Amino acid sequence: MNSAENYNNSEDYSNSNSEWTEAMASLKNDSSHEKVLDRAKLYREFGRIAVALTDYEDALKISENKKVDLDSLDEQLSPEQIKMPEEVQADALIKQIETALSDVDRSLENQLDYSIVNHKQINTRDALKHELQSGSGIPELDIRFDADGKPWISHSPRAGTRFLFSKPIHKLHSEEVAGIGERLSLEEGLDIFKQYKEDNKNHRVVLELKELGPSAETRKEYLENIRQMLEKNDLVDSTIFATLSPSILKSTHEVFPENSKILNGGIAPVISYDLAEKSMGVAEDKEFAVKIPGVELFFSNSTEIAERADGYGKQTGYLWTRLPKETVETLKNMNEKGGVGAASLTVVNKFANILDKLSPKTAKKLREHYATQLDELGIRKQVAISKSNPLESLLRTKEQMGQDSIIYSDVSPGDFAAKLDKKQQNQPASNTDEEELNT
Repeated sequence: MNSAENYNNSEDYSNSNSEWTEAMASLKNDSSHEKVLDRAKLYREFGRIAVALTDYEDALKISENKKVDLDSLDEQLSPEQIKMPEEVQADALIKQIETALSDVDRSLENQLDYSIVNHKQINTRDALKHELQSGSGIPELDIRFDADGKPWISHSPRAGTRFLFSKPIHKLHSEEVAGIGERLSLEEGLDIFKQYKEDNKNHRVVLELKELGPSAETRKEYLENIRQMLEKNDLVDSTIFATLSPSILKSTHEVFPENSKILNGGIAPVISYDLAEKSMGVAEDKEFAVKIPGVELFFSNSTEIAERADGYGKQTGYLWTRLPKETVETLKNMNEKGGVGAASLTVVNKFANILDKLSPKTAKKLREHYATQLDELGIRKQVAISKSNPLESLLRTKEQMGQDSIIYSDVSPGDFAAKLDKKQQNQPASNTDEEELNT
């Protein structure tokens, strides 16, 4: 290893590279190093981990007399390291992995401190593993149910890849859903996630309930089914629930009263009323829906929760000009009890992102206006950031909408979260780090 060019043209590494083989064998037999490698493999797609593991695995191939490009491996070591004894060079490879793992831990801490949720759509085992291996601390999993009441991880209400030409999940039995593509059940997803939660307590999972069946009876049954899965994996306290439907949020709160909750969807910028009972516009409750095949979008200023089968076999969305009173109270009580109760200001922020290019002062005023209204209601903010520049967008949003905003990111947050500074002491959060996204 000390002079890579001596080995590149050799047919037999065993004689010329015996010291390196011995050094790597010593590493493999060290149980403490084995634990480091096992951790690194959990996060093998995280930037610096990927590089460090590749260097180690290339070195291992050399020790096993398998040809690799030694010159490229030497590029990862300083000239001083290359001159060192083989056992010192081998140890440097482990230290490189340990340094990369410290970046992972810092990233996971920052994701919890800054309340960063990974909003990328996850539908398959490979997709979930990729996000977790990339260092995502809080993935969001969209949940739908089949005809047997089994929960599946799926953003779409349909089982196939072609939206209008594939069958709805709720009309298929479990074995039929499993046979279409690479669908991932919630049970399988939680089993994968559990490995990461056991590795680092900062991991959380957000379950966005897209639907809860056609009736009040199925809602309770489906939620109890989810509770059993969470209890089996010891993940009840690590779970946050999200939904676009106030009626689904209400049902979820009845079964999981202590778990944090997020009302997704959007509050309409500019035209919205006061978000609660103090309407600045029309006093009476109004609601209308735009419906096309498989999709329904509700525009509402209703202060009451309408009981309907939201999301059942379709994509349901809401654009609020005023929040239902019961929803306000539920989210407010979550915060008062030390958990998280949040409502979405994503539509407001998307509108403000456009204004940033035209009038930054107006954009700032818009963000602050709506953030203040939610603060007055005792509700935290859920905001999606721009994926074109997530770091800049996150910091701007935190500054203008408050440190307690829950950030939804459409890019894997692992690498960019590692670059964040710890929160400033003069920016108090409403809860301690451990309570941020946990009840």
